[in-house]
Amino acid sequence: MTAKAGGARLVALMCAAEILCMAGFATYPALLPNLRGLWALNNTQAGLVGGILFLGYVGSVPLLTALTDRIDARRIYLVSCLVAAAGSAGFAAWAHGFVGALVAQALFGIGFAGIYMPGLKAMSDRIDEALQSRATALYTSLSGFGLAGSYFLAGSISAHLSWRLAFALAAIGPLAAAALVLTLMAPRAPTPAAARPGFIAGFRLVFRNKPALAYISGYVAHCWELYGVRAWMVAFVTFAAGGAGALAGGLDAPTIASLISLTGIASSIGCNEFAKRFGRANLVTAIMATGLAFGLATGFSWMASFALSIALLAAYYAAVMADSGALTAGTVAAAIPEQRGATLGVHSMLGFCAGLVAPTAFGAILDLAGGAASGRAWATAFAALVAPNLVAILVLRRLSAAPAVGARFVPAAERSERRLSAG
Repeated sequence: MTAKAGGARLVALMCAAEILCMAGFATYPALLPNLRGLWALNNTQAGLVGGILFLGYVGSVPLLTALTDRIDARRIYLVSCLVAAAGSAGFAAWAHGFVGALVAQALFGIGFAGIYMPGLKAMSDRIDEALQSRATALYTSLSGFGLAGSYFLAGSISAHLSWRLAFALAAIGPLAAAALVLTLMAPRAPTPAAARPGFIAGFRLVFRNKPALAYISGYVAHCWELYGVRAWMVAFVTFAAGGAGALAGGLDAPTIASLISLTGIASSIGCNEFAKRFGRANLVTAIMATGLAFGLATGFSWMASFALSIALLAAYYAAVMADSGALTAGTVAAAIPEQRGATLGVHSMLGFCAGLVAPTAFGAILDLAGGAASGRAWATAFAALVAPNLVAILVLRRLSAAPAVGARFVPAAERSERRLSAG
Protein backbone atom coordinates (compact mmCIF):
# COMPACT_ATOMS: atom_id res chain seq x y z
CA MET A 1 0.00 0.00 0.00
CA THR A 2 1.45 3.42 -0.97
CA ALA A 3 1.83 6.25 1.55
CA LYS A 4 -0.80 8.25 -0.35
CA ALA A 5 -3.32 5.40 -0.27
CA GLY A 6 -2.57 4.75 3.40
CA GLY A 7 -3.10 8.43 4.19
CA ALA A 8 -6.40 8.49 2.33
CA ARG A 9 -7.62 5.42 4.22
CA LEU A 10 -6.66 6.99 7.54
CA VAL A 11 -8.51 10.19 6.65
CA ALA A 12 -11.58 8.12 5.74
CA LEU A 13 -11.32 6.24 9.05
CA MET A 14 -11.14 9.38 11.17
CA CYS A 15 -13.94 11.11 9.26
CA ALA A 16 -16.18 8.07 9.78
CA ALA A 17 -15.28 7.94 13.48
CA GLU A 18 -15.99 11.66 13.87
CA ILE A 19 -19.43 11.23 12.27
CA LEU A 20 -20.22 8.48 14.78
CA CYS A 21 -19.01 10.59 17.72
CA MET A 22 -21.43 13.37 16.73
CA ALA A 23 -24.41 11.09 17.50
CA GLY A 24 -25.14 12.75 20.83
CA PHE A 25 -24.04 16.26 19.94
CA ALA A 26 -27.40 17.62 18.78
CA THR A 27 -29.72 15.38 20.78
CA TYR A 28 -30.49 18.07 23.35
CA PRO A 29 -30.91 20.96 20.85
CA ALA A 30 -33.21 18.74 18.75
CA LEU A 31 -35.39 18.06 21.80
CA LEU A 32 -35.05 21.52 23.36
CA PRO A 33 -38.65 22.70 22.74
CA ASN A 34 -40.09 19.52 24.33
CA LEU A 35 -37.69 19.39 27.28
CA ARG A 36 -38.10 23.11 27.94
CA GLY A 37 -41.84 22.58 28.35
CA LEU A 38 -41.52 19.26 30.19
CA TRP A 39 -39.18 20.72 32.81
CA ALA A 40 -40.64 24.27 32.83
CA LEU A 41 -37.29 25.84 31.92
CA ASN A 42 -37.03 29.49 30.97
CA ASN A 43 -35.06 30.39 27.85
CA THR A 44 -31.92 31.28 29.82
CA GLN A 45 -31.94 27.91 31.62
CA ALA A 46 -32.59 26.08 28.35
CA GLY A 47 -29.69 27.92 26.74
CA LEU A 48 -27.42 27.16 29.68
CA VAL A 49 -28.03 23.42 29.31
CA GLY A 50 -27.13 23.76 25.63
CA GLY A 51 -24.00 25.75 26.49
CA ILE A 52 -22.76 23.66 29.43
CA LEU A 53 -21.48 21.06 27.01
CA PHE A 54 -18.92 23.66 25.98
CA LEU A 55 -17.94 24.40 29.59
CA GLY A 56 -16.94 20.77 29.97
CA TYR A 57 -15.19 21.03 26.63
CA VAL A 58 -13.20 24.22 27.23
CA GLY A 59 -12.23 23.11 30.74
CA SER A 60 -10.67 19.95 29.32
CA VAL A 61 -9.50 20.65 25.77
CA PRO A 62 -6.30 22.64 26.55
CA LEU A 63 -4.95 19.81 28.67
CA LEU A 64 -6.12 16.93 26.50
CA THR A 65 -5.04 18.45 23.19
CA ALA A 66 -1.69 19.71 24.48
CA LEU A 67 -1.01 16.23 25.85
CA THR A 68 -1.04 14.96 22.26
CA ASP A 69 2.37 16.64 21.85
CA ARG A 70 3.60 14.26 24.55
CA ILE A 71 1.65 11.02 24.20
CA ASP A 72 -0.08 9.37 21.27
CA ALA A 73 -3.34 11.22 20.52
CA ARG A 74 -4.93 7.84 19.76
CA ARG A 75 -4.86 6.91 23.46
CA ILE A 76 -6.59 10.14 24.50
CA TYR A 77 -9.16 9.69 21.76
CA LEU A 78 -10.11 6.16 22.84
CA VAL A 79 -10.64 7.04 26.51
CA SER A 80 -12.59 10.17 25.58
CA CYS A 81 -15.00 8.19 23.42
CA LEU A 82 -15.98 6.23 26.54
CA VAL A 83 -16.53 9.44 28.52
CA ALA A 84 -18.73 10.95 25.78
CA ALA A 85 -20.81 7.77 25.62
CA ALA A 86 -21.25 7.95 29.40
CA GLY A 87 -22.59 11.52 29.05
CA SER A 88 -25.34 10.52 26.61
CA ALA A 89 -26.19 7.42 28.62
CA GLY A 90 -26.29 9.50 31.79
CA PHE A 91 -28.77 11.95 30.26
CA ALA A 92 -31.02 9.00 29.45
CA ALA A 93 -30.67 7.42 32.89
CA TRP A 94 -30.77 10.22 35.45
CA ALA A 95 -31.60 13.60 33.87
CA HIS A 96 -34.94 14.58 35.42
CA GLY A 97 -34.60 18.35 35.22
CA PHE A 98 -32.24 21.29 34.95
CA VAL A 99 -29.43 20.02 37.24
CA GLY A 100 -29.28 16.46 35.89
CA ALA A 101 -29.26 17.74 32.33
CA LEU A 102 -26.38 20.12 33.16
CA VAL A 103 -24.24 17.31 34.60
CA ALA A 104 -24.86 14.91 31.70
CA GLN A 105 -24.20 17.54 29.04
CA ALA A 106 -21.00 18.64 30.79
CA LEU A 107 -19.78 15.03 30.87
CA PHE A 108 -20.41 14.69 27.14
CA GLY A 109 -18.48 17.93 26.62
CA ILE A 110 -15.47 16.59 28.54
CA GLY A 111 -15.50 13.48 26.37
CA PHE A 112 -15.83 15.47 23.16
CA ALA A 113 -12.83 17.60 24.21
CA GLY A 114 -10.68 14.49 23.85
CA ILE A 115 -12.29 13.47 20.57
CA TYR A 116 -12.53 16.40 18.17
CA MET A 117 -9.10 18.08 18.09
CA PRO A 118 -7.13 15.08 19.44
CA GLY A 119 -8.72 13.08 16.61
CA LEU A 120 -7.52 15.69 14.12
CA LYS A 121 -4.06 15.60 15.72
CA ALA A 122 -3.94 11.78 15.57
CA MET A 123 -4.77 11.96 11.87
CA SER A 124 -2.40 14.83 11.00
CA ASP A 125 0.49 13.13 12.80
CA ARG A 126 0.13 10.13 10.50
CA ILE A 127 -0.34 11.70 7.05
CA ASP A 128 1.86 13.65 4.63
CA GLU A 129 1.96 17.45 4.79
CA ALA A 130 0.53 17.60 1.24
CA LEU A 131 -2.71 16.04 2.52
CA GLN A 132 -3.06 18.26 5.60
CA SER A 133 -5.27 21.05 4.28
CA ARG A 134 -7.75 18.85 2.42
CA ALA A 135 -7.82 16.24 5.20
CA THR A 136 -8.49 18.92 7.83
CA ALA A 137 -11.35 20.38 5.79
CA LEU A 138 -12.87 16.94 5.27
CA TYR A 139 -12.55 16.05 8.95
CA THR A 140 -14.16 19.28 10.21
CA SER A 141 -16.83 19.37 7.52
CA LEU A 142 -18.01 15.77 7.21
CA SER A 143 -18.87 15.75 10.90
CA GLY A 144 -21.93 17.62 9.63
CA PHE A 145 -23.32 14.27 8.51
CA GLY A 146 -23.10 13.15 12.12
CA LEU A 147 -24.78 16.35 13.26
CA ALA A 148 -27.60 15.94 10.75
CA GLY A 149 -28.03 12.34 11.84
CA SER A 150 -28.10 13.44 15.46
CA TYR A 151 -30.92 15.91 14.80
CA PHE A 152 -32.87 13.42 12.70
CA LEU A 153 -32.51 10.40 14.98
CA ALA A 154 -33.28 12.40 18.12
CA GLY A 155 -36.44 13.83 16.60
CA SER A 156 -37.62 10.53 15.11
CA ILE A 157 -36.90 8.36 18.15
CA SER A 158 -38.42 10.90 20.53
CA ALA A 159 -41.56 11.24 18.41
CA HIS A 160 -42.17 7.51 18.05
CA LEU A 161 -40.65 6.12 21.26
CA SER A 162 -39.18 8.38 23.97
CA TRP A 163 -36.64 11.14 24.43
CA ARG A 164 -34.70 9.01 26.92
CA LEU A 165 -34.22 6.29 24.33
CA ALA A 166 -32.93 8.94 21.91
CA PHE A 167 -30.12 9.79 24.35
CA ALA A 168 -29.46 6.13 25.16
CA LEU A 169 -29.00 5.20 21.48
CA ALA A 170 -26.76 8.24 20.93
CA ALA A 171 -24.24 6.64 23.30
CA ILE A 172 -23.59 3.89 20.74
CA GLY A 173 -21.88 6.30 18.30
CA PRO A 174 -18.73 7.07 20.34
CA LEU A 175 -18.42 3.41 21.34
CA ALA A 176 -18.46 2.36 17.67
CA ALA A 177 -15.89 5.07 16.84
CA ALA A 178 -13.58 3.81 19.57
CA ALA A 179 -13.84 0.27 18.22
CA LEU A 180 -12.88 1.46 14.71
CA VAL A 181 -9.88 3.49 15.84
CA LEU A 182 -8.67 0.78 18.22
CA THR A 183 -8.81 -1.80 15.42
CA LEU A 184 -7.65 0.17 12.37
CA MET A 185 -5.23 2.86 13.62
CA ALA A 186 -1.76 1.74 14.64
CA PRO A 187 -0.13 3.25 17.76
CA ARG A 188 2.56 5.91 17.27
CA ALA A 189 5.58 6.90 19.37
CA PRO A 190 5.41 10.42 20.90
CA THR A 191 7.76 13.27 19.99
CA PRO A 192 11.03 13.04 22.00
CA ALA A 193 10.98 15.31 25.06
CA ALA A 194 14.11 17.18 23.94
CA ALA A 195 12.39 18.24 20.70
CA ARG A 196 9.38 19.93 22.30
CA PRO A 197 8.80 22.80 24.75
CA GLY A 198 7.44 22.43 28.27
CA PHE A 199 3.70 22.39 28.83
CA ILE A 200 3.31 26.07 29.80
CA ALA A 201 6.05 27.23 27.43
CA GLY A 202 4.23 25.56 24.55
CA PHE A 203 1.14 27.70 25.14
CA ARG A 204 3.22 30.87 25.43
CA LEU A 205 4.82 30.14 22.08
CA VAL A 206 1.39 29.67 20.47
CA PHE A 207 0.38 33.21 21.46
CA ARG A 208 3.51 34.57 19.77
CA ASN A 209 2.53 32.94 16.47
CA LYS A 210 0.54 35.76 14.85
CA PRO A 211 -0.63 33.88 11.73
CA ALA A 212 -2.02 31.10 13.93
CA LEU A 213 -3.74 33.69 16.16
CA ALA A 214 -5.35 35.23 13.08
CA TYR A 215 -7.14 31.99 12.23
CA ILE A 216 -7.87 31.28 15.88
CA SER A 217 -9.66 34.64 16.15
CA GLY A 218 -11.72 33.78 13.10
CA TYR A 219 -12.55 30.43 14.65
CA VAL A 220 -13.84 32.16 17.80
CA ALA A 221 -16.32 34.18 15.73
CA HIS A 222 -17.20 31.06 13.74
CA CYS A 223 -17.96 29.03 16.88
CA TRP A 224 -20.02 31.84 18.40
CA GLU A 225 -22.27 31.78 15.36
CA LEU A 226 -22.23 28.05 14.76
CA TYR A 227 -23.11 26.84 18.23
CA GLY A 228 -25.52 29.67 18.86
CA VAL A 229 -27.54 28.86 15.75
CA ARG A 230 -27.29 25.10 16.27
CA ALA A 231 -28.65 25.36 19.82
CA TRP A 232 -31.65 27.44 18.77
CA MET A 233 -32.26 26.25 15.21
CA VAL A 234 -35.13 23.89 16.06
CA ALA A 235 -36.73 26.50 18.31
CA PHE A 236 -36.49 29.15 15.56
CA VAL A 237 -38.01 26.83 12.95
CA THR A 238 -40.86 26.11 15.37
CA PHE A 239 -41.39 29.85 15.93
CA ALA A 240 -41.26 30.65 12.22
CA ALA A 241 -43.92 27.99 11.59
CA GLY A 242 -46.17 29.43 14.23
CA GLY A 243 -45.69 26.51 16.64
CA ALA A 244 -47.06 23.89 14.25
CA GLY A 245 -46.17 20.23 14.80
CA ALA A 246 -45.82 19.05 11.21
CA LEU A 247 -44.35 21.96 9.26
CA ALA A 248 -43.33 21.64 5.61
CA GLY A 249 -44.36 18.56 3.65
CA GLY A 250 -45.13 16.76 6.88
CA LEU A 251 -41.60 17.30 8.23
CA ASP A 252 -41.11 18.31 11.85
CA ALA A 253 -38.66 20.94 13.12
CA PRO A 254 -35.80 18.54 14.06
CA THR A 255 -35.94 16.95 10.60
CA ILE A 256 -35.85 20.35 8.92
CA ALA A 257 -32.89 21.30 11.13
CA SER A 258 -31.09 18.10 10.11
CA LEU A 259 -31.60 18.91 6.43
CA ILE A 260 -30.40 22.47 6.93
CA SER A 261 -27.28 21.22 8.71
CA LEU A 262 -26.35 19.25 5.59
CA THR A 263 -26.01 22.49 3.61
CA GLY A 264 -22.85 23.30 5.52
CA ILE A 265 -20.87 20.23 4.48
CA ALA A 266 -20.41 21.03 0.81
CA SER A 267 -19.84 24.72 1.52
CA SER A 268 -17.05 24.01 4.02
CA ILE A 269 -15.22 21.48 1.82
CA GLY A 270 -15.73 23.52 -1.35
CA CYS A 271 -14.58 26.83 0.08
CA ASN A 272 -11.38 25.33 1.46
CA GLU A 273 -10.54 24.12 -2.06
CA PHE A 274 -10.57 27.77 -3.22
CA ALA A 275 -8.22 28.91 -0.44
CA LYS A 276 -5.06 28.63 -2.55
CA ARG A 277 -6.62 30.44 -5.50
CA PHE A 278 -7.97 33.47 -3.65
CA GLY A 279 -5.84 33.46 -0.50
CA ARG A 280 -7.11 31.87 2.69
CA ALA A 281 -7.52 35.14 4.61
CA ASN A 282 -9.32 36.81 1.68
CA LEU A 283 -11.67 33.86 1.33
CA VAL A 284 -12.50 33.67 5.05
CA THR A 285 -13.21 37.39 5.42
CA ALA A 286 -15.48 37.38 2.36
CA ILE A 287 -17.40 34.41 3.80
CA MET A 288 -17.78 36.17 7.15
CA ALA A 289 -19.18 39.28 5.49
CA THR A 290 -21.67 37.13 3.58
CA GLY A 291 -22.69 35.31 6.75
CA LEU A 292 -23.28 38.59 8.53
CA ALA A 293 -25.75 39.67 5.83
CA PHE A 294 -27.60 36.33 5.81
CA GLY A 295 -27.75 36.21 9.62
CA LEU A 296 -29.36 39.64 9.86
CA ALA A 297 -31.82 38.72 7.11
CA THR A 298 -32.76 35.48 8.91
CA GLY A 299 -33.59 37.40 12.08
CA PHE A 300 -36.10 39.55 10.22
CA SER A 301 -37.47 36.80 7.95
CA TRP A 302 -40.47 36.23 10.26
CA MET A 303 -41.94 39.38 8.72
CA ALA A 304 -42.25 37.61 5.34
CA SER A 305 -43.03 33.89 5.26
CA PHE A 306 -42.09 30.53 6.73
CA ALA A 307 -40.57 29.42 3.41
CA LEU A 308 -38.31 32.47 3.29
CA SER A 309 -37.29 31.90 6.92
CA ILE A 310 -36.19 28.35 6.12
CA ALA A 311 -34.39 29.40 2.93
CA LEU A 312 -32.49 32.20 4.68
CA LEU A 313 -31.67 30.01 7.67
CA ALA A 314 -30.24 27.37 5.32
CA ALA A 315 -28.21 30.02 3.47
CA TYR A 316 -26.97 31.49 6.75
CA TYR A 317 -25.96 28.09 8.10
CA ALA A 318 -24.12 27.30 4.86
CA ALA A 319 -22.22 30.61 5.16
CA VAL A 320 -21.36 29.91 8.81
CA MET A 321 -20.00 26.48 7.91
CA ALA A 322 -18.21 27.68 4.76
CA ASP A 323 -15.17 28.99 6.64
CA SER A 324 -14.93 26.09 9.12
CA GLY A 325 -12.48 23.93 7.20
CA ALA A 326 -10.47 26.90 5.95
CA LEU A 327 -10.02 28.31 9.46
CA THR A 328 -8.88 25.07 11.07
CA ALA A 329 -6.68 24.20 8.09
CA GLY A 330 -5.17 27.69 8.39
CA THR A 331 -4.36 27.09 12.05
CA VAL A 332 -2.81 23.67 11.30
CA ALA A 333 -0.72 25.16 8.49
CA ALA A 334 0.45 28.09 10.64
CA ALA A 335 1.33 25.91 13.65
CA ILE A 336 4.94 24.98 14.36
CA PRO A 337 4.96 21.14 13.99
CA GLU A 338 6.19 20.37 17.52
CA GLN A 339 3.54 22.75 18.91
CA ARG A 340 0.62 21.52 16.81
CA GLY A 341 -1.17 19.95 19.75
CA ALA A 342 -0.87 23.09 21.90
CA THR A 343 -1.90 25.29 18.95
CA LEU A 344 -4.99 23.19 18.27
CA GLY A 345 -5.69 23.25 22.01
CA VAL A 346 -5.75 27.06 22.05
CA HIS A 347 -7.72 27.11 18.78
CA SER A 348 -10.35 24.77 20.14
CA MET A 349 -10.46 26.18 23.68
CA LEU A 350 -11.07 29.77 22.61
CA GLY A 351 -13.51 28.74 19.90
CA PHE A 352 -15.54 26.57 22.21
CA CYS A 353 -15.48 29.27 24.92
CA ALA A 354 -17.55 31.23 22.43
CA GLY A 355 -19.67 28.11 21.90
CA LEU A 356 -20.20 27.94 25.67
CA VAL A 357 -21.47 31.50 25.92
CA ALA A 358 -23.43 31.82 22.66
CA PRO A 359 -26.43 29.53 23.37
CA THR A 360 -26.96 31.05 26.82
CA ALA A 361 -26.50 34.60 25.51
CA PHE A 362 -28.95 33.90 22.67
CA GLY A 363 -31.56 32.63 25.16
CA ALA A 364 -30.98 35.56 27.53
CA ILE A 365 -31.40 38.04 24.67
CA LEU A 366 -34.65 36.33 23.70
CA ASP A 367 -35.91 36.70 27.28
CA LEU A 368 -34.81 40.35 27.59
CA ALA A 369 -36.12 41.38 24.16
CA GLY A 370 -39.63 39.97 24.54
CA GLY A 371 -39.48 36.16 24.68
CA ALA A 372 -39.43 33.34 22.15
CA ALA A 373 -42.85 34.37 20.81
CA SER A 374 -41.56 37.79 19.71
CA GLY A 375 -40.20 38.28 16.22
CA ARG A 376 -38.24 41.34 17.32
CA ALA A 377 -36.57 39.25 20.02
CA TRP A 378 -35.41 36.74 17.41
CA ALA A 379 -34.11 39.57 15.19
CA THR A 380 -32.15 41.01 18.12
CA ALA A 381 -30.68 37.62 19.02
CA PHE A 382 -29.55 36.95 15.43
CA ALA A 383 -27.96 40.42 15.27
CA ALA A 384 -25.90 39.58 18.39
CA LEU A 385 -24.95 36.28 16.78
CA VAL A 386 -23.35 37.87 13.69
CA ALA A 387 -21.71 40.91 15.36
CA PRO A 388 -18.34 39.22 16.21
CA ASN A 389 -17.69 38.74 12.49
CA LEU A 390 -16.80 42.41 12.20
CA VAL A 391 -14.00 42.10 14.76
CA ALA A 392 -12.75 38.82 13.30
CA ILE A 393 -12.50 40.31 9.81
CA LEU A 394 -10.27 43.14 11.08
CA VAL A 395 -8.02 40.79 13.09
CA LEU A 396 -7.63 38.34 10.21
CA ARG A 397 -6.65 41.12 7.84
CA ARG A 398 -4.05 42.43 10.27
CA LEU A 399 -2.39 39.25 11.57
CA SER A 400 -2.67 36.59 8.87
CA ALA A 401 0.28 37.90 6.84
CA ALA A 402 2.50 38.61 9.87
CA PRO A 403 5.59 36.45 10.51
CA ALA A 404 5.47 33.93 13.35
CA VAL A 405 8.23 35.80 15.18
CA GLY A 406 9.83 33.77 17.97
CA ALA A 407 7.22 31.07 17.71
CA ARG A 408 9.55 28.17 17.08
CA PHE A 409 10.82 26.12 19.99
CA VAL A 410 14.58 25.60 19.93
CA PRO A 411 15.70 22.43 21.74
CA ALA A 412 18.43 22.75 24.37
CA ALA A 413 20.98 20.87 22.25
CA GLU A 414 20.41 23.23 19.33
CA ARG A 415 20.70 26.29 21.58
CA SER A 416 24.02 25.00 22.90
CA GLU A 417 25.28 24.36 19.40
CA ARG A 418 24.31 27.90 18.35
CA ARG A 419 26.14 29.39 21.34
CA LEU A 420 29.27 27.40 20.52
CA SER A 421 29.09 28.49 16.87
CA ALA A 422 28.65 32.11 17.87
CA GLY A 423 31.57 31.88 20.31
